[in-house]
Amino acid sequence: MNKQGRVYITETLPVKVDKFTKDELKALYLTRSEVTNRKDEVLLQTFIQETGTVEGSRKKTKALEEHGGEMALSFAKKYKPVSLKVRPVLGELPEKFRIIRNIKGNPLATLPELPIKPPEFRPKGRYTDDRKEKMDTRHEGDFLLPEERKLMHWLIAEQNEAFAWDDSERGSFKAEYFPPIDIPTVAHIPWVLKPFRIPPSIHDEVCKMIRRKIDAGVYEPSNSSYRSKWFCVIKKDGKSLRIVHSLEPLNEVTIAHSGLPPATEELAMHFAGRACNGILDLYVGYDERLLAESSRDLTTFQTPFGALRLVTLPMGWTNSVPIFHDDVTYILRDEIPEYTMPYIDDVPIRGPKTRYEQKDGSYEVLKGNPGIRRFVYEHMNNTNRILQRMKYSGGTFSGPKTTICADKITIVGFDCSYEGRRPTTDTIGKILNWGDCENTTDVRAFLGTAVMCRNHIAKFVAIAAPLYELCKAGVSFQWGVVEKAAQEELKQKIKECFHTRNPKFPSKQPIVMAVDSSWRAVGYYLYQRDEEDPTKIHYIKFNSMLMDDRQQRYSQPKRELVGLRMALEEENYLLRGCRNLVVETDAKYLYGMLNNPGRMPNATVNRWVDYIRTNFFFILMHRKGKGFGPDGLSRRRAYPGDKFARNFDDGSDDEGEEFVLVKGNPEDEDPLPLEEFIDEIDTRTGFLQQVVKDSPELQLELEATKAVVRQEIRERRLLATRQDYPESVKVFITTVADQEEAALDSEDLPEAPYDEGRRTASAREQDARLPKIKDWLERKPKNSVAEKELSQSDAKFIRAASHFWLSKDGRLYRKTGNSSYLQLVVESDRRMTIMKECHDNTGHRGAYATNRLIAQRFWWPEMEGDITWFVKTCHLCQLRQRMAMELPPVVTHTPSIFQVLHADTVHMTPASNGCKYIVHGRCSLSSWMEARALRKEDARSIGQWLFEDIICRWGTVVKIVTDNGSPFRKAVKWLEEKYNIKGVAISPYNSQANRTIERPHWDLRQMLYKATGGDVKKWFFYLSHVTWADRITIRKGTGCSPYFMITGAHPTLPLDIIEATWLVTYPETIATNSELIGLRAQALAKHVRHVEAMRERLSKEKLRRVMKLQEDNRYKIKDFSFEKGELVLVKNTAIEMSADRKMKPRYLGPMVVVRRLRGGAYILADYNGAVWQNKVAAFRVIPYLARKKIEFNEELQTLLDSTEEELNWLENEHSSEDITEAFITEEEADSDL
Repeated sequence: MNKQGRVYITETLPVKVDKFTKDELKALYLTRSEVTNRKDEVLLQTFIQETGTVEGSRKKTKALEEHGGEMALSFAKKYKPVSLKVRPVLGELPEKFRIIRNIKGNPLATLPELPIKPPEFRPKGRYTDDRKEKMDTRHEGDFLLPEERKLMHWLIAEQNEAFAWDDSERGSFKAEYFPPIDIPTVAHIPWVLKPFRIPPSIHDEVCKMIRRKIDAGVYEPSNSSYRSKWFCVIKKDGKSLRIVHSLEPLNEVTIAHSGLPPATEELAMHFAGRACNGILDLYVGYDERLLAESSRDLTTFQTPFGALRLVTLPMGWTNSVPIFHDDVTYILRDEIPEYTMPYIDDVPIRGPKTRYEQKDGSYEVLKGNPGIRRFVYEHMNNTNRILQRMKYSGGTFSGPKTTICADKITIVGFDCSYEGRRPTTDTIGKILNWGDCENTTDVRAFLGTAVMCRNHIAKFVAIAAPLYELCKAGVSFQWGVVEKAAQEELKQKIKECFHTRNPKFPSKQPIVMAVDSSWRAVGYYLYQRDEEDPTKIHYIKFNSMLMDDRQQRYSQPKRELVGLRMALEEENYLLRGCRNLVVETDAKYLYGMLNNPGRMPNATVNRWVDYIRTNFFFILMHRKGKGFGPDGLSRRRAYPGDKFARNFDDGSDDEGEEFVLVKGNPEDEDPLPLEEFIDEIDTRTGFLQQVVKDSPELQLELEATKAVVRQEIRERRLLATRQDYPESVKVFITTVADQEEAALDSEDLPEAPYDEGRRTASAREQDARLPKIKDWLERKPKNSVAEKELSQSDAKFIRAASHFWLSKDGRLYRKTGNSSYLQLVVESDRRMTIMKECHDNTGHRGAYATNRLIAQRFWWPEMEGDITWFVKTCHLCQLRQRMAMELPPVVTHTPSIFQVLHADTVHMTPASNGCKYIVHGRCSLSSWMEARALRKEDARSIGQWLFEDIICRWGTVVKIVTDNGSPFRKAVKWLEEKYNIKGVAISPYNSQANRTIERPHWDLRQMLYKATGGDVKKWFFYLSHVTWADRITIRKGTGCSPYFMITGAHPTLPLDIIEATWLVTYPETIATNSELIGLRAQALAKHVRHVEAMRERLSKEKLRRVMKLQEDNRYKIKDFSFEKGELVLVKNTAIEMSADRKMKPRYLGPMVVVRRLRGGAYILADYNGAVWQNKVAAFRVIPYLARKKIEFNEELQTLLDSTEEELNWLENEHSSEDITEAFITEEEADSDL
């Protein structure tokens, strides 16, 4: 069976019989077993040849995995390759899988008190003499004094239940504090995986391990349908084995726990520089956390002892690490972070910050026992509490791995001591024993290991440069004298590498960052001087970061600034919030840039300055570049495997505080002021601007391009004549060709002349004075006459001329206020060209942007006014404008009941009882609803509804307001032909005034959906119920229901009859005929008064809303009254509801006004005289501003393609544009609908 669960035949046996006898089966089994044993022996021999001996092989073997039916032996590799790792499921965790931790009681209630004079050692509990000797071996050396060692043994003996030396003594977290873990999984199919075969060389040892775990309660028998793989790995000691369960199938269906342990570098920093440290390791930590019985079957695996399952947290399960780390953290939460910071199953213990040194070099000791130093006693006291808390929770630490108090401990790859931290001796030893490299792979391996010490060696990259050179692509490998010398020097530096210290906060001595940037990288290191001896320097960190290709092309000032930014953000964890920070640099540009925020040449550099000023405060110390420390780190090359600097945030715009400059040597020159190098910061944002006087080649190229485009247009027009093309395709091709041809011809249009008539007298006067100023500047005498000796007019002229400057080639320039640039004075014949180039050819920007663009280069009198006029009269800009315009609102006449009917049809999906439509009508005054389900939306169906439900019930209506669709128009015609009913007017559709029927469409659909309980296919059977419910619903605007407004009485509901409310009262005696007529007459009189009151109330409400609308839109209401012959633009309302309207013109035109009609609409014509056959509403028409004044004479009629009679017919014809005012209708006055 393969991984996909498919069964296939791997081998066939050379036996050609139908049945086997018992002897034949036995012989066949022995034969196959012998073949298998021979394969195992060959495999074992290969294994021994590779590793030397079976026992010695364990030092090199990391995994024993099966591949292709045989046991694969992987040397010096991870036991779980990346390809085998799976990711758990990311999802919400159900409540039943929540992890509960609840320690009850006071763990320190029974804490043994640490004695000042410890007694002689006596074995107690688990702590025997033999184990004491092994503990002394773990604490070899003379760091601990004899009395301190006695105190350590007393502590271990008193807390012996907190330790375990074998599986039988292993503890388990108490179930009442830590309930068993239930594995959260998603729905899945059980998996059955073939187990790995156990090699003969370790078979017995593996069986013993399994038996011990069964005896210890870690494994128990199972009969589930799951089967997982498992294998063994060598522990760190190189001798003992560890069983690892390969739970990839379980991990793939597990809901992930996203917890993470602490960062390793941060963890090591907390334990460096301490007087002493200790470290505890939980005994097979995962085995101390129980697994819920409901989840144990998921861990079932096959062994020589049958199917077993885990009782404790599985090693290899994806959630084991975060769960167990959180368990340990919860137990020791009161000791974190002052005295410990757990890392999964490792519990390092932080010693005091100082050893309490005396002036004579000795240490402070206890008053009652001079043989115990104070810092050791304090550390032992902290350890005592940590052991007590773990013992109280049921956990146990590994006795053989325990270090109670030592001068140096190893944490996450670093040796942490009182002097600081440095890479572990194992890592350094591997480097020191490294021989000559034979190929590039060896060099990369050597550098990959040595780079761990880079933070502890100054100029690491400079020393290793010859070795990095060999790793470059395309460089032939040659191990010579230079490379050998570089390797030896690097090994010697690593051997002598010093400890790096943690920064002290607070401290009298500042944290110093020395940073330097080259074209290749940014290098820096951090250090802090000793408080007692300032000449002594404690280095904190060395680092260098490569710049990417884009950053390497920066100018030197820009590289220095980005390098400082990168270094500060990389060390943001250490330096942010530090108020005693010094930055050493040899950059002569940084001081000027940092103290001039907002003045950099582009936004990117300004953001870098803002980020530094916002997040950091430091003193800038200038150092000479020669011999500056980080210089070597900043010249590091880019090599395979190097990571480029990450992308940094832009920061904020906070100004921050001014930076202070301190020079390392007072005789050094000062940094440059910003003005001297601001043009050098970013040399790539400027463009060379030249004036091309003549270019024949350009004109020829343009003509050739236009000829090619015209040929393509002709080919497209030929395609539109093909018979096999659909008509829609032909129309599309023709439209595109017309647009391209129009755009091509527009390039050849003559430029509009510069209109002097619209300019002010002051502008024309200044234009006339410019030639005089130019002439005066050409002949200006060297010794000018004093201004007081000139006449008033001459002095005024000279003052005006002093603002101009004449170049040697005769060009006249105007000086700007700050004199940073000159403006070329433009003659009148060139102004239209310049405005066209800066507006039409740069994206048709607005007047402000166009004016600023031109003002940086050119000037002429009242230039801003000319540019504003040019932009306003731009044809394309007028077609795309977004003028906010509202028409003045008017109050419509309030009709009586069913004088005006608002009607429309609603298309319903899905169909119900064969009906797909609902014809829906409402009274304009009362909003009384009439509706009928239709199978077809045709004239006969709508006409029957109008006749039966409207006319026969309410009488003939005066006007029907519809969407002017053909069904309603044909329905009115059908009524006239069928019943001879004439005079029913169809009002044109106006979306602003027909809200009376459009808005209730939504209410109708909502009520039908809710009435059917979501079964929308039954809406036909509930339409009558919904119609009745709508009629009796009280409106907020009128204070009564449509039913009451129509009938003058309140509706009687079934509830009224059952409950006998006041609405249902019967006469006590039989009324006479005259009494009954009198009561009804009285009711009818009240009804008439009520209807009139409702009309008056609605009229007042509409008037109030008109006044409010005028007030709210007083800046947008415009009442253009165009006369005959004026040019206008028409709003392109056809695209307002289109999804692709963004790139279409918002206005069409220009058009010529032919007539203004009585209702406010217009009859318009195109430039060619073609009259629009639809009237245009006033809200769609805005003025068109032409650059050249166009006047139509009184003979406009002769230019049109329509006669006077045709125009009269069009004026009297109903159109959708007749109603142009912003109506306040009855339905809008009734805000409840």
